[in-house]
Amino acid sequence: MMSLGLLASFAIQRLINYFHNVRVFDWKAYFGIAFLGFVEGVEVSFFEWLACKMLQFATTIVFYLAFTFSINNCFDTKCDACHVRKLRKNPIAAGRITFAEGLILSLCMASIGLALSYLWFGGCCFLIYSALVLLGGAYSAPPLRLKSIPLVDLFSHSLFFGALLYLYGFLSAGGSINLQATSLTTSLSIYSIILELRNHLEDYKADFNSGTKTAVCWMGYDKSMVLLKTLIVIHILFLTIISHLAGLSYLSLILALVTFVVLKLQFLKFKHLLRLMDLYTCAIYALISFLK
Repeated sequence: MMSLGLLASFAIQRLINYFHNVRVFDWKAYFGIAFLGFVEGVEVSFFEWLACKMLQFATTIVFYLAFTFSINNCFDTKCDACHVRKLRKNPIAAGRITFAEGLILSLCMASIGLALSYLWFGGCCFLIYSALVLLGGAYSAPPLRLKSIPLVDLFSHSLFFGALLYLYGFLSAGGSINLQATSLTTSLSIYSIILELRNHLEDYKADFNSGTKTAVCWMGYDKSMVLLKTLIVIHILFLTIISHLAGLSYLSLILALVTFVVLKLQFLKFKHLLRLMDLYTCAIYALISFLK
């Protein structure tokens, strides 16, 4: 008979593996997109109401992100098993938990998130949250597995990890759709595609070897790099225009100019140039929110 100590140790190790399966440390950009929407949508300054709504909103986002990353691990085991870096993030592929455990965990996260979204926000927010869950699941899980349909993978990612995520935050805070919100939704869709292209370029060999036909595998590495660089230029230009119209005056133009100069000179490694683009993006989004 298993001792109480061994049982406790087993349970703790299982919980640790479940935590690793939802990949919290990969949430940063998407948590930021959701909270940007929430901050932009806030129209009431009553502190207690705002604190309560923010906590409720954060809770639903935690369950949504946990679901999308967990369900992705469930159906990416073949690909992740061939990639050392990704194997460390996928306890199912590493054999530390079973597929059934991962699937049950994913469905529990989705169900709790949906229930809380309906209970706390209802109406339009619940419909958007439902769309997020459906798209996030369809991206990874068969029979649709949108991740394996070239270009559809990028478009769907721009919705469930971009436009819809922002809109969910915006409407959860009580925001009313306006020109700036629409512009930011478009901007975040482009940025989400950039993030997805970067991920697929990093995983190109593993995806190719496992037969996962992402947009990058379909287009080829070189053409995908050209697309990525083109989207970065479009993103910076579009974000600069939005920030200028939002009242940032010439500051955004100066930051964009500096970013373009560095990109043109390319005296940094490409991954460092991407980090510079990320910093510019975060700075402009933060400044737009601050001036709201």
